[in-house]
Amino acid sequence: MQNTPTQEILNYWNGLRGSRPAPLRSEIDPSALRRFLPHLFIVNATISDRPTFALAGTRICELFDRELRGLDYASMWLDAEDDAPATILNHVLFYERPALLDIRLPHDGNIYAHDLLLMPVRSQGVRSDRVLGALVPRATPLPFTALPVPGLAFESWGFVTPDGTRPTMSADSHISTAMPVTFFRRLVGQRSAQPGR
Repeated sequence: MQNTPTQEILNYWNGLRGSRPAPLRSEIDPSALRRFLPHLFIVNATISDRPTFALAGTRICELFDRELRGLDYASMWLDAEDDAPATILNHVLFYERPALLDIRLPHDGNIYAHDLLLMPVRSQGVRSDRVLGALVPRATPLPFTALPVPGLAFESWGFVTPDGTRPTMSADSHISTAMPVTFFRRLVGQRSAQPGR
């Protein structure tokens, strides 16, 4: 990856998980990510198939001029009718693989590129039900005069490769229409596959 902060956050997540698909939520030490905390958030996907923010760093809340905790994850995107960002988050949960999204924030004729890193996290060690996210400016941060932003503009994305290198980015979010795309549907599928059901 070209963005050093993004790479450092991914390296921390990789170090926690070891040989597992994802680390436990209880293993994340905020002090180890102290300088990145304003750019971090956690999305909870345990309550329904509409993931919501469990917490969000100060810089992310400043971008939208509001507290995001408890809000729908889809609420921070510009095009409310485009379900691609939520679909990608659900792919991260289902496949238990980190993904990198290319985000653009336009202001005064300039484009401020950001990395949005999504990493699966488990709460109890069975399957990933949360996502640790990082929204990091790739170069020049968005000026405070541009705040609040109306929303994030999604450009492209890709799963991060096992060695942590930047993925090939694509605007197509439909990896497999044959697989469940929400946490809720995944749970239903797992239960129906159990013996005696």
